[in-house]
Amino acid sequence: MTDVIIAHQTIVEGDAIGHDIIGMCQTLSELGYNTRLYAEYCFERISHLKLSSSQLRSMLGKEDTILIYHHSIHWESGEKAISNFKGRLIFRYHNITPPEFFLGFSDLDYCKCSSGIKQTERLIVKHQNAIWWGDSEFNIKDLQKLGLSPKKCLVVPPFNVIDELDDIEPNFNLIYSIINNKKNNILFVGRVAPNKGHIRMIETINAYKRMFDSNVHLWIVGSLDNDNCSRYNSKLRGLIEKHGLDNHITFVGKQPIENLKAYYLACDEFLCLSEHEGFCVPIIEAQKLMLPVITFGGTALSDTAGENQIILKKMDYNYAASALFTVFSEKGVRRFCQKNGLNNYNSRFTNAAIKEKFVSALKAFEE
Repeated sequence: MTDVIIAHQTIVEGDAIGHDIIGMCQTLSELGYNTRLYAEYCFERISHLKLSSSQLRSMLGKEDTILIYHHSIHWESGEKAISNFKGRLIFRYHNITPPEFFLGFSDLDYCKCSSGIKQTERLIVKHQNAIWWGDSEFNIKDLQKLGLSPKKCLVVPPFNVIDELDDIEPNFNLIYSIINNKKNNILFVGRVAPNKGHIRMIETINAYKRMFDSNVHLWIVGSLDNDNCSRYNSKLRGLIEKHGLDNHITFVGKQPIENLKAYYLACDEFLCLSEHEGFCVPIIEAQKLMLPVITFGGTALSDTAGENQIILKKMDYNYAASALFTVFSEKGVRRFCQKNGLNNYNSRFTNAAIKEKFVSALKAFEE
């Protein structure tokens, strides 16, 4: 039985990278591999798979061990642990946010992202025989810009838990409260960080209110970092106040799964104007739950959203606001977006489709 180690600094439940790792664990176990985890922290449900220090050293010393190293941020201990790895190495690349986004907002995040990019460069140089799996074509191009050979990288979409939403009963009271405000309810899901396009969304809601009517509300679901990004959060609050949008934009923080599903079901459009994304799982969550998507076309967003979706090729607040109004007011446009969004999810991003690509990539690696 072949040993496989899956490594990441932290493995957190409810996190996109954590979901990808869980999907890999389940698939590898089904295929008969002895799969274990190397992490500084992993949540309780899978902690029994975590390797002790002695177990890790033993498995890393075997030439037939496969290591899948998830790389998303600077991890000093991880780089040190694999420095003398004797087996076969795959880097799973989730992208690292360019540090420039954090200038003036978070010195800590700026340093972490800068160090992460430098680490990516070192890993490429030090582990020349390794293969890299990117979440998206954008991530692969990112690696190639750092000098990685096209022959050494492959797109393998991340596993997700979207199909589990079918078995979740949503918070119906929340659904009713949103629907009954009789507004165009717009949703964004993602942590509050400077690369996520919140300023763009605020300006778009301001344009909507100016061009059409005041019956619009943006719901922002995602964790707020009040310790490291307080300056960014203050800037957003100041912009909302400046435009008089206090009653039109609500930050609700990270939500339990039944509330998250309620937001997807109750809202009228999903808006993502992020400036940097390596994949963006919330887009395909929205498509699965028949919520029309309007997104900016930069980085990985247009590829994730797929064909026949509303993708903004340049950032224009009036145009973005017009797209929101059109999808809300024109049933035919709305149905077109829903139908093609669901087709994108069903054809490319179900766990069955991702499993097929993962297994194919693994077999090619082992040949």
